[in-house]
Amino acid sequence: MSVNQGKADVSVWDKEEALSRLMDSPALLDEACSIFVEESEQQLPSMEKQLANADYTALAREAHKMKGSAGNLAALELHQQALTLEQAAKQEAADQAAAALADIKEGLARFCAQLTH
Repeated sequence: MSVNQGKADVSVWDKEEALSRLMDSPALLDEACSIFVEESEQQLPSMEKQLANADYTALAREAHKMKGSAGNLAALELHQQALTLEQAAKQEAADQAAAALADIKEGLARFCAQLTH
């Protein structure tokens, strides 16, 4: 995956901020983004299962992990969505957690689209 030089939607991803956090190294940014997307795609089915099983502790933990990773990459939208999911899981609010998880799926797709712009 190569992070293109086009303009990104900063509400989704602040590429310049992410790049500055990684020593202004495009290669490091590419690698970090690839790892983040791969891990996120693995986390989604796990989080769906945790929600279905009402395992809110595990769901909050996974959402917290995603929130941190998204924050490190300045994936602003995903960071906020993961925070929303984490809070919903801590409150054991199934409907809000389900909505937040759906938002994360859409947010991840938007983030991936920014990687190719």
